[in-house]
Amino acid sequence: MKRTKQIVTMLLVIFSLFGCEKGNNYYEDYTMDEVQYPGTTLAFLEAQVGLYDSLLLVLDRVPALRVQLMQTDAPITFFAMTNNSFSNALEGLNSVRRVNGRAPLYIEDIPQALLDSTVHHYAFARSIATEDLRPYVEGIEIRSANNYRMHLHYQVTSSSGFVGGGQQQIKLSDMNNSIFYRYWQESFTSMVNVKTTNGYVHQLTPSHNFGFSKLTAQLATYQ
Repeated sequence: MKRTKQIVTMLLVIFSLFGCEKGNNYYEDYTMDEVQYPGTTLAFLEAQVGLYDSLLLVLDRVPALRVQLMQTDAPITFFAMTNNSFSNALEGLNSVRRVNGRAPLYIEDIPQALLDSTVHHYAFARSIATEDLRPYVEGIEIRSANNYRMHLHYQVTSSSGFVGGGQQQIKLSDMNNSIFYRYWQESFTSMVNVKTTNGYVHQLTPSHNFGFSKLTAQLATYQ
């Protein structure tokens, strides 16, 4: 397992270095190949020691999704959240709870139904790489693994003054059951296209707030 993690880390470093090699057609033909991981999505998450601890704790409480992430007979795409995403959500939630005279809550205290529903919003029962999203200029509405409306939008950031000359990313949006963009909540990836034996992993930025900041609204006065 340690050897596998070293290989994945080395590949990610190589891809980041590749982004600095600008040939004649670099800005016109910018792509990033997939990082191949020789195991399931769950195995990939478990191999990144110290990065996804909170997420793995959540998955222990949501066994149905945990099983999906380790099955090889059905594809799944998962937007993984680092420990920071959960710290952000809980810090914001508990700040409000202190004002309301409530005790702090932790992952193990989040009501089961809410935790189950929320984490399923990051999973999609199909394989989705950036190449699949590229043709959709305005992005695409897609149903999550629990049939919730989400939106995916492929983007390439600007770099060195060139529009679209930087890093590939996916904007993941919670549509809040609305067709109006002003009601959506969005987050971006910091890493894309990790190909596992049963799908893809895209990692959200550390600034992402688990649940798109909804935990505070739903649990501010809980218990």
